[in-house]
Amino acid sequence: MNKKINIILASVLCSFNLMAQVDTLTIHKDKVVIDYGRNITHDAREVTGAVSTATSDKLSHKNSINATNQLFGMLPGLQVLQNAGAVWEDGATLYVRGMGTLNSKSPLILVDGFERSLKELSSEEIESVSVLKDAVATSLYGIRGANGVILVKTKRGSLTSPQISFSYEFNMATPKRLPDFVDGYTYASALNEAMKNDGLMPRYSVAELDAFKNQTNPLFYPNVDWVDETLRGASYGDNITFSARGGGKFVSYYTMLNFMDNRGILQPTGDNDGYSTQLKYSKLNVRTNLDIAASPTTTVQLNLLGNFSEHNRPGTGVSDIFTALYQVPAAAFPIKTERGIWGGTTTYGNNPVANISGKGYARSQTRALFADIHLKQDLAALLSGLTGGIKVALDNTAAYWDSNTKNFGYESAVLNLETGEKEFNTHANEGTLSYSKSVGSVTTHFNFEAYANLSRQWGKHDLNTTFMYSMDKIKSKGRNTGRAFMDVIGQAHYAYNNRYLVDLSLSGSASSILDPDDRWGIFPAIGAGWILSEESFLKNDWLNFLKLRASYGVSGRADYAVNLFQDIYGSGGSYFFKNAPTSMSGMKLTQLGVEGLTYEKSHKLNVGVDFKAWNKLSLAVDAFYDHRTDILVAGGNAVSGILGMSVPNVNDGVVDNKGIEIALNWDDKISNFTYHLGGQFSFVRNKIINQNEEYRPHDYQKRTGGSLNQIFGYEVMGIYQSQEEIDNREVKQYLGDVRPGDLMFKDQNGDNRIDAYDQVALGYNSTCPEIYYSFDLGAEYKGWGVYALFQGTGNYSKLLDTRSIYRPIVGNNTISTYYYENRWSETNPNGTLPRLTYSGSDNNYNNNSLWVADASFLKLRTLEMYYRFPEKLLKKTGFLGGAKIFARAHDLFCIDGIDIRDPEAIGASHPTMTQYAFGFNLSF
Repeated sequence: MNKKINIILASVLCSFNLMAQVDTLTIHKDKVVIDYGRNITHDAREVTGAVSTATSDKLSHKNSINATNQLFGMLPGLQVLQNAGAVWEDGATLYVRGMGTLNSKSPLILVDGFERSLKELSSEEIESVSVLKDAVATSLYGIRGANGVILVKTKRGSLTSPQISFSYEFNMATPKRLPDFVDGYTYASALNEAMKNDGLMPRYSVAELDAFKNQTNPLFYPNVDWVDETLRGASYGDNITFSARGGGKFVSYYTMLNFMDNRGILQPTGDNDGYSTQLKYSKLNVRTNLDIAASPTTTVQLNLLGNFSEHNRPGTGVSDIFTALYQVPAAAFPIKTERGIWGGTTTYGNNPVANISGKGYARSQTRALFADIHLKQDLAALLSGLTGGIKVALDNTAAYWDSNTKNFGYESAVLNLETGEKEFNTHANEGTLSYSKSVGSVTTHFNFEAYANLSRQWGKHDLNTTFMYSMDKIKSKGRNTGRAFMDVIGQAHYAYNNRYLVDLSLSGSASSILDPDDRWGIFPAIGAGWILSEESFLKNDWLNFLKLRASYGVSGRADYAVNLFQDIYGSGGSYFFKNAPTSMSGMKLTQLGVEGLTYEKSHKLNVGVDFKAWNKLSLAVDAFYDHRTDILVAGGNAVSGILGMSVPNVNDGVVDNKGIEIALNWDDKISNFTYHLGGQFSFVRNKIINQNEEYRPHDYQKRTGGSLNQIFGYEVMGIYQSQEEIDNREVKQYLGDVRPGDLMFKDQNGDNRIDAYDQVALGYNSTCPEIYYSFDLGAEYKGWGVYALFQGTGNYSKLLDTRSIYRPIVGNNTISTYYYENRWSETNPNGTLPRLTYSGSDNNYNNNSLWVADASFLKLRTLEMYYRFPEKLLKKTGFLGGAKIFARAHDLFCIDGIDIRDPEAIGASHPTMTQYAFGFNLSF
């Protein structure tokens, strides 16, 4: 354990020396343009804000069905955390500079300037991903910018002859750290031990234990490895892309056709004639981006993306399948009885194999069209440097469900070991496929923008200004699902003598979610920069660039539920009226409106430095402070319960969030050998200043003053070894029945009682790590290349409460090998885990320090080896312009202190996967 922690800490230190991050503030000899969205772009040299960008070259080392999974360790300030699930639902969780609010922490994601989901895109069509982090950038998004903004740009055409590309990738993925449960005999022994510990009679006799152990009658005393029976060794998939890019004087184009699929890890899935119950997913993306010169002063951009996706699963939900897998013991019943009927009992009606094979199937189809047009007009005839434009987007997505499900029949089988008599009890009869269909979701999203840009240069002065109006409206299936936003934005960027920089922005932003009488907010920001490397006293051949920058401003957030500001009436039951009282239905107040409902205000301060030397080394460092106010928190703690109904929330919450980010890169070429070293490191810590917390008598109990999502629980001092030790201890535990083998807790307040007043903060927050880092390295020699990306976390905790793994036997769950081998028992008094119990234990299975694990980890996210064929060889073909073959692996290993579970996915769910890809790219 200590060795692993030392390795993790060492890797954090190494990340300062081996940093590999493409950052928008890295300055190259050629001009680099930074896109703030909102039709605002600046020369990278003159940026005063905090913006990071990863380009398609960097992102191309990994393709994924969900594009969020390409972003691990790619962008300083963006924490990307892995999720477990079926392939269509395992997209990563994204945080920009950690967490700064008690409510939704999700950033705003824009694709080609419009709010869209990253999961709709294929990896191949993405040109770049940028993260806007400070006020100069996020204030432009007003009431939606407080959690940061992620900008995604798709590929466009070029003024070249047609460039045609074709690529194919075969994917295989294997499950990581599958659960290891005990066999049938061990489970039966453990259950007897648990019942004995509770003072109950054992469930199984000695003869029955022997039957489990010797497997003389496996159909009646089974030993089923449910994990092995329901999960195959790998999933398989394909990724095929055809694209064409080019253009001429009047039209440039980029068009792409991408198909990807995945065939999952369930088995058996082909038992039924005519359909499969495999977890299968496929998606077809068709994109066309056009740039049209309609006149010498008019350009039109037209973007179209259509996609069709489909997933297939068994008739029961994916979560139900894995819940059963983590619950049903090996000794519960056979897969099928000797009569060919699915096994089951009155306790277990969720045969894991039958859940996959015998429940029919369900299928979902999603169809989406994303279309936008951008008309840009040069208005220099009216005013030199003036341009204007209009952008309109209309998106529509719809999901359709087909359900062909049935119930499987199952029975229990009992054998009398003395008489040999067999008894079969039917608990459910086989059903027939029942067909139904439904519309899952329908969403329409409309956007409109109108803007004017003015760019002027005179003498040593350079001024760029933007004024913009935007409207954003989304409607979804159902009632009270609509949202609308409106923004009016003004922005000015000024540079003097190529070295002194000022940015000013001011936006007015409104949301339909807020009270109609108070829907607007004002969001100002200012940024300043000084390019020191342009000063004569710092002119030097080795120093390429040095800039100091700072910014301060306000952005907002208001993604609340609708109608929170309204008093709402609902059914009030029966009332009696008239002389002869008659019962009549009435109404009552069911929701009190939030008085003075307003948006969250994020006051952001950022200070940074950008540095480049020897045309090889680049460094970006940012320190930031985010003071979030007017967070919507519970109001009930400030109002007496005598009110008689739920008290509305109030905008009283305050959270501080601060940290530092570092990005460092070294790129060099020596003859035919090129190499790259680099990475990123961030440390972010938040603190709750106010959340209208309920009264707590002790300071150590208070959540205010701690971090968001901090785990609270009891501090474990050891395990009681005997009843005498329990009786003689002056401190008494009142959380539940206490027996030998139970956890002993620390009395925090000295009252000789262990109760709710003894809970303290444990570990770190359980949602987003405070330390996030990555480092990568790449090298290429005469076409042969290798690339590796490592990503890790620190100051990160998880609560270990997975059924059967850490909560065995209780609730009729099975037991993991890990728990069984480390449990306390009379024969294993040095066990580190509590005794087994059948009835449950409120004393042991609560939040306490035993179950709060250090979830810090270091993962090898990507390892790629490739070969680019030489141009001389390709020219001989007469048609090939480029060719590359590659082999990739993702999430090959993880160094952490949990070992038996993936620290990013410890629940009873679909496992995370180690992925392998083999493919080629051809260009013509």
